[in-house]
Amino acid sequence: MTDPLADGIAAYDTEDYEKAYTLLYPLGAYSRDAEAQFYLGMIYFYGEGVEKNVEAAMAWWKKAMRSGHVDAAYRLSEITTSTKTTF
Repeated sequence: MTDPLADGIAAYDTEDYEKAYTLLYPLGAYSRDAEAQFYLGMIYFYGEGVEKNVEAAMAWWKKAMRSGHVDAAYRLSEITTSTKTTF
């Protein structure tokens, strides 16, 4: 029996982003798997196999962060910090 999360992460790591998205989306959207949500955020943030969409990335990372995903919280804080204009 295969593990869709592990297979999705492996596909992401080998830059097969279409397969990664196909495997991770149901886990992130329906099973609310924080790790899948984190990787979906990465896919959208970098535009890997999908059109780059920072807002979509942030939405996925917020979902992951609510489930306690530390890396998602870090990514969100980095975006928030780097997008503030300093005068």
